Amino acid sequence: MTADELSRRLVAFVQESLVPDDVELQVDETTPLLLSGLLDSLRTARLLNFIRRELGVPVPAAKLDPDNFKDVATIVALITELEAASTR
Repeated sequence: MTADELSRRLVAFVQESLVPDDVELQVDETTPLLLSGLLDSLRTARLLNFIRRELGVPVPAAKLDPDNFKDVATIVALITELEAASTR
């Protein structure tokens, strides 16, 4: 999957599953997920589950750093790194 495809799928997931219904927010690749309050412990678990099940990339505990989840672009970089490491 290309970085653009990953980005589109992640943006759609965040918009549909993590943005509360009563919040007017249009998510894109640079929307700050932590600073905006979109990621808390429960939503992070849902995001990690989506990445593992739908994208096929498990995120190891060592990578569960807030710096890796700033925005969708950062998450795409993390997934790309993990995919590359798994093919070595």
